[in-house]
Amino acid sequence: MQLRIKYILYFLLLFSNYSWTQNRPSKNYSTADGLPNNAVRSLFLDKNSDLWIGTENGISKMENGSFTNLSFPISITNKSCWDITQDANGAMWFASYGGGVYKFDGKIFTIFNHKNGLPLDRTRKLLSFKNNIYVGTELGIAIINIKTNKVIVPKGIKPHFEVFITTDFFVYHDQVYFSTSNEGLFKVVHENGIPTIEHILDYKNVYGLGFYDNILLSGNKGFLDRFKIEDILAKKTIPQSFGKSVVWDFVKDNNNTIYARRLGCF
Repeated sequence: MQLRIKYILYFLLLFSNYSWTQNRPSKNYSTADGLPNNAVRSLFLDKNSDLWIGTENGISKMENGSFTNLSFPISITNKSCWDITQDANGAMWFASYGGGVYKFDGKIFTIFNHKNGLPLDRTRKLLSFKNNIYVGTELGIAIINIKTNKVIVPKGIKPHFEVFITTDFFVYHDQVYFSTSNEGLFKVVHENGIPTIEHILDYKNVYGLGFYDNILLSGNKGFLDRFKIEDILAKKTIPQSFGKSVVWDFVKDNNNTIYARRLGCF
């Protein structure tokens, strides 16, 4: 139920077991209901089953059907929110497109930006894994330790036309992988405690990833690609393509139903 609610707010098309099924009824929420902005960029269900909504101009939390808008300190002027996650200690993390990353422990905000280590302030994606937050920016990734707040930028970032746009993350066999919009798929490798980036696959036009049961779904420019992770790692990369629109995000519920946030029509 919780994941279905998440994607109803995004007005998504449903597909189950990689085949299309019927649309579900939906309810629309807007600024009339208390949202700070109607341009919703991100949704996240926290450990207490409260829904966080990131918009272009603020963040809301939905509890018992009512919205509470997050109050920002004066030091935070950019209130856009493109992604949300929660770390192992329960703190919330928000990716701002232009303002860096904000950590909120329930009382205090901590700001991470280019001045204190991020490659760029235009952040798009977040991944919480073990004691780190992985941050995807438009100039590669950064890794933030949730205990020390130390920011590390892995070696191996190769800007292409002055950008290296991170579009998504996933974890396989305890290792973090990430996609870029035009340079392909990469893996984060830790050697002697130092993270580096290893190129895995040349691949263009990656808008978002879904990784389920060793199958990687990739939103491409007007269609979806389906890979087996074993084929990718073995350099046998002939994807199955289907669909007719751009998909930005995926999620799977307890009934093995996959939801996709998309543009256009399938």
